[in-house]
Amino acid sequence: MAGVRAGTGALTSLLGKLTALLSDEYTLLAGVRKEAEFLQRELGAMQGLMETLAAKPRLDPENIICIRLDPQEKLLKGNVRELRYAIENCVDRFMLLIGSKGDADGGFMSDTVRRLKTLRKRHELATQFKDLKALVMEESQRRERYRLDSPAQTSSGSVVELDPRLPALYAEAKGLVAIDGPRDRVVSWLAEKSLDLKVVAIVGGGGLGKTALAMEAYRNITGGFECRASVSVSRTLYIDKLLKDVLSHVDEDVFQKCQKERWENEQLIRQTRKFFTGKRYFIVIDDVWKDEDWKFVKAAFPDNHNGSRIIVTTRITSVANSCCSNSGDHLYKMAALNDVDSRRLFFKRTFHSEKSCPPHLEKVSVKILKKCGGLPLAIITIASLLANKPQSTGEWEKLQDSIGTGLSYENDDGGKGMRDILLLSYWDLPHHLKTCLLYVCIYPEDHRINCAELKSKWIAEGFVATQWGNLYQEAENYFNGLVNRNLIQPVDVGYDGIVHYCQVHDMVLDLIISLAEEENFALILNGRVCNSLPSKIHRISIQSSGQEHKGATHEITKSKLHLRSLSVFGEEESIPLLVDFRSLRVLDLLYGGLWRENRHIKNVGSLSQLRYLRLNGEKITKLPDEIGELRYLETLHLRGCRSLTTLPSSMVRLQKLVRLFVYAGLWLPADVFGSMQALEEVSCINHVDNAVKFAEVLGNLTKLRKLTLCCETSHIRGHGRKERFLELLRSSVSKLAEYNLQYLYAPNELVEYMFKDQSRAFPHLQVIKVLEYMKSVPSGMASLNNVVDLDIEVRRFYEEELHLLMGLPSLTHLQLKVIDPEAWARMTAMTVGSNGFKLLKVFCFVFKGFTGTGIAFAPGAMPALRRFHLQWKAKEVMCKYSYSDSADMGIELLSGLEHLQIETDCYDATVAEVEAVEGSIAKAIALHPNRHTLQVHITTRKDDCTIFKDDEERSAAWKEYWAGQALGEY
Repeated sequence: MAGVRAGTGALTSLLGKLTALLSDEYTLLAGVRKEAEFLQRELGAMQGLMETLAAKPRLDPENIICIRLDPQEKLLKGNVRELRYAIENCVDRFMLLIGSKGDADGGFMSDTVRRLKTLRKRHELATQFKDLKALVMEESQRRERYRLDSPAQTSSGSVVELDPRLPALYAEAKGLVAIDGPRDRVVSWLAEKSLDLKVVAIVGGGGLGKTALAMEAYRNITGGFECRASVSVSRTLYIDKLLKDVLSHVDEDVFQKCQKERWENEQLIRQTRKFFTGKRYFIVIDDVWKDEDWKFVKAAFPDNHNGSRIIVTTRITSVANSCCSNSGDHLYKMAALNDVDSRRLFFKRTFHSEKSCPPHLEKVSVKILKKCGGLPLAIITIASLLANKPQSTGEWEKLQDSIGTGLSYENDDGGKGMRDILLLSYWDLPHHLKTCLLYVCIYPEDHRINCAELKSKWIAEGFVATQWGNLYQEAENYFNGLVNRNLIQPVDVGYDGIVHYCQVHDMVLDLIISLAEEENFALILNGRVCNSLPSKIHRISIQSSGQEHKGATHEITKSKLHLRSLSVFGEEESIPLLVDFRSLRVLDLLYGGLWRENRHIKNVGSLSQLRYLRLNGEKITKLPDEIGELRYLETLHLRGCRSLTTLPSSMVRLQKLVRLFVYAGLWLPADVFGSMQALEEVSCINHVDNAVKFAEVLGNLTKLRKLTLCCETSHIRGHGRKERFLELLRSSVSKLAEYNLQYLYAPNELVEYMFKDQSRAFPHLQVIKVLEYMKSVPSGMASLNNVVDLDIEVRRFYEEELHLLMGLPSLTHLQLKVIDPEAWARMTAMTVGSNGFKLLKVFCFVFKGFTGTGIAFAPGAMPALRRFHLQWKAKEVMCKYSYSDSADMGIELLSGLEHLQIETDCYDATVAEVEAVEGSIAKAIALHPNRHTLQVHITTRKDDCTIFKDDEERSAAWKEYWAGQALGEY
């Protein structure tokens, strides 16, 4: 089936550049101005043409979604796309060369000398403008000067909210897709008492929910395993990457060792097997494609005859049978949803209710669901599409007709029908969202995509255009639009509805990779053999290394004037020296950090158009001074450069830098930091060369929205210097909070100093997280009327502190850790009543130490609370609750609760105390009004601590311990 030939160029950003070039800010040669004005007019017409073609669906005679352009249109679109890239490259070089009037550093003489030096190059670029004009005229004549109506502007300037139904859908989809029965069956197999290694294979086609089922079973079995990990295989098995992922889950030290020593496959298998020998483990291996792949994977996991378990998911029955070769193994075959469950899932996404469907849409809903064939992915995709459309019979019938003959799980012809449905959703996207979705193809299969990073790259590439100022807000709108259509799936949704990480389903990824390659939008090197490479590569993503990519390095060098984005997600060592890649906007060297050295980045200053730069290298110890030449750089990500000690002074010239992320061990020059006036986000500042100067200049960065400070004060010497530093820092941060600062992560000393009184209110501050324990909750926090997220640790917690927190009017998320050595004097628990925490949705309460402080809940407490995470010690719990035989906190009174997680530390407890705590938890759950739907995770830590038979045995043990201390035996 032919793919969709959608336009992918971001012409809007190019038109903006031409408008800027023609403004009074730039001084142009007379001929250049004339050519630029012509190009501006013609590009406007091109934009209308491209968006009109993108809005013209063509269905094939069988009514399957098969969208084609005739050969003339196909040729035209390809030519216009390449013209757009060529014109933008020329405009960018011209703007960089001549600079604006405000760029001159000196007076008349220095300005004159600069202009004379660049005169010859300016004339060369003027000649290029003329050549481009000739090419544009040729294309214009071919299409009769583009006499097509231009569609409406795609970006309205309004805020696109994340559909409020989606977080609930992803949280509750387990029940909606009838997963309870399959989950319980898989869990029962895994819980069988056999000590042999047991494998459970889950087999089924794409979009049936295999991964969701496997992860539900994984989450429901929590205790008794020394090692737990869940990893994905992907279409092409890279055993080294897979085993490194496993090791990173179970032992960070072993993982770092295998990275540094660069273990080969055989050594990785051998060392992984050695690590797991003798241990009881639980591993999920997701998406195995070949029998031989499973043999490689299984070789790394020994049968220790201690009850270890493995879950495998696959689309292929023969692979599932191969995984279940032993008599004790089990195979679960996924089935399509029945009619009832299909309707529940469809209506929940479309109408926010399992049962509610307008009468006039009932018949067409039945027809649509029949064509979805019970596939959850198809149902959610179509429902997400309809959720963004008018609820009219004609609109729904039109979509129903477009789906074609319908899906059948048993004979879907390799997923062809599912691809048709995904194409329908893709074709329905506005032009600008198509471009942003295609860009997601640069990420590897099953990769957890950082959403903030993705939006920054969209901006760097020029995909985001806005007429009302805030590019990042517009990028947020674009992202929410794709999530609302289920083409991007959130995997980490915060309590406030913000999506922190996302993924794309592998079927969606397959589709957008094929579309991106057809459009010459991006080249993806992911293990497939590439028989031919395009003559002009605009974006390249290196996701694996090997012989199949041996020609890529040469082609990258050939395309250096055209390449706009280079992302490395694999251990690729043969990347060419990055010299004079003059069109490069995004350079993301996420992996391969073990071999990358200073020499590999010495020419980074020649990447004159770079907007996004992430470096990663254990051997990178110094950034080149030429980094200051990156005048357009917006994001600099250096967290992976752990040997980097400081930043060069030339960074003072990075006047457009918006986001700076550094490793905590780096020493930051105060002068350099204070000069970057455009900064909006900074993380993580730990060391500065001049603490007092840093505290002074910090207050000048009034655009800062997010600030992460881990500044130590122990190195500040001299009489009164520490107090001077804290006072200046308090003044600067307070000033920022009055401007734009929304997120503050800071050490305890600063927070205590900032909020020691209520003299100031901070209208923009929404998130506060404190590093290390404060003495108590500062009284000034009572004025934080707009804070929604508070994460604090305190050593002393009294009734008045509790009431202070209860009085924060906007608080929705609270993480409170208490270690109170004086709590023994207060043997009763403090009570949370109905007069506070009105909006609190998430509450994490941790009390630990030698003694703890208890909290109890009264009727009507926390009416909005949905998640409660509790960490406590069994011994201290029983002490706090008046030495009774139970620990009745009143959890059953939290009527809105949906998720309950309790972790009990049994250190120094007696059997009776542990049993009393466990009994109280069970009683609270049994009495809770939501007990049938409440998601409960209970963890009791007994393995690494001693539980005493009774008080007498505990007293004797401590007496022996102290006696040994006196004799020096311990």
